[in-house]
Amino acid sequence: MRRRILLAAVLIVAGACAGGSAAQTPQVVHPSLDDALAPVLHPTVDDALAQGFDLVVGRAPFVARLWVDNADGYRAHWDLDGEGATDAPGSRPRQVRFARAGIFHPGVTLSAAGRPDVRLVTRIVVLDAEPLSVPEGRFGVNEDLAADPPQQLAQELALMKAAGVDWLRLPLRWFWLEPQRGRYRWDRSDGVVQRADEAGLRLLAVLGGTPRWSSGLDAATRGRGAPSDAFAPLDTRDFAAYVWRVVDRYRGQIAAYELLNEPNSPDHWAPVPNAARFGELLCAGYLAAKYADPQSAIVLGGLNGNGLDLGYETPEARDFLKAIYAGPAARCFDVLAIHPFAHPLEDGGKVLQTWIDATRHYMAERGDHRPLWVTEIGWSTGASLWGHAPVTEEQQAEWVRVVYERINGPQKVFWYNFKENRPDPTDPEHQWGWVRYDLQPKPAYHAFSDLKR
Repeated sequence: MRRRILLAAVLIVAGACAGGSAAQTPQVVHPSLDDALAPVLHPTVDDALAQGFDLVVGRAPFVARLWVDNADGYRAHWDLDGEGATDAPGSRPRQVRFARAGIFHPGVTLSAAGRPDVRLVTRIVVLDAEPLSVPEGRFGVNEDLAADPPQQLAQELALMKAAGVDWLRLPLRWFWLEPQRGRYRWDRSDGVVQRADEAGLRLLAVLGGTPRWSSGLDAATRGRGAPSDAFAPLDTRDFAAYVWRVVDRYRGQIAAYELLNEPNSPDHWAPVPNAARFGELLCAGYLAAKYADPQSAIVLGGLNGNGLDLGYETPEARDFLKAIYAGPAARCFDVLAIHPFAHPLEDGGKVLQTWIDATRHYMAERGDHRPLWVTEIGWSTGASLWGHAPVTEEQQAEWVRVVYERINGPQKVFWYNFKENRPDPTDPEHQWGWVRYDLQPKPAYHAFSDLKR
């Protein structure tokens, strides 16, 4: 796949090419100036990566500060992309107010006697206050295709499409993609994204899994049993940069991104959940993603349970959703996601509906009508899980029918997982799938296929 590069600021010799429109990144023509002395219009992507994407993206009405470096001796003619055109000395910053949503390319033409005119353009993204409309399709599954045997990929995708799956929730782990700071490798993700997209599946990518270089983790600080990628980055800008690069790369191929996974669970946020810190990362990632692709749907990392108090949460995890709504993070997502793992044989349908209704009610009380997705749900057919009674394959199949046919409230539902991820019948953590590890369908697969017909 050809990599698309987002240019937030460009330098153009006046007369060599036209300036950019509000819908396109302008063409770049490099003038014959010494790069170290060439004028630069800020803010650029580098500014956003260093200082925060709130420099270049925000909700309407949005005020952006523009300034030019290395402009001494020039006179500036500002074209503010629909906000007016004015003349001013080249070094004076401008405050530009964008009253409506859209992608804008404000620019400046620098003129000086004896020098060629220089045209500079930057990119500003202004978001609408209205919730983003997300693509249709309600029926989804989880599958970590990048970790599956490559020889199974084609058959897995064919089985998903044959069954009627609309959406695939796919991890794109940070420590895979950026094993060293600033050095990205895409070999584990490009192929699966392209093939899933070509198969007609809409993609929800899960972004998370902090590399050790960002978390500062070492053997002395890692708690017993805590995954090495479950620790938060020390610098929020690291996370924003990763989100921006992924969303920019897969613009047009991935429809939605879930930022982090179960941040209210110690298994995924070590050593203990921290709602305030999660909110910081969520907002930084939200702005970075929207700058790369304003049409990408940003999903709040699926909360373990329903984000409220179900009785089993640790103190730090209890009422996690309330902590999110109490701060700025309440505005940093398009979709709320939860992971309500009710047990099928313990009045599961009623319990599950009660949990979902509680989350929807909490949102409605605050005037929030954004969609709710269940991005993980299901049950294993292995041995006793979390102290509950085992579930047979036939009972798992019935649970599929309940989850997809009888539960009201979620706009989309993603079963965890499509395939058993290891041929180990003694471990219930590896028996969640609708198909076995060798891709032979279980009764749950046929149950789902039947209800989609």
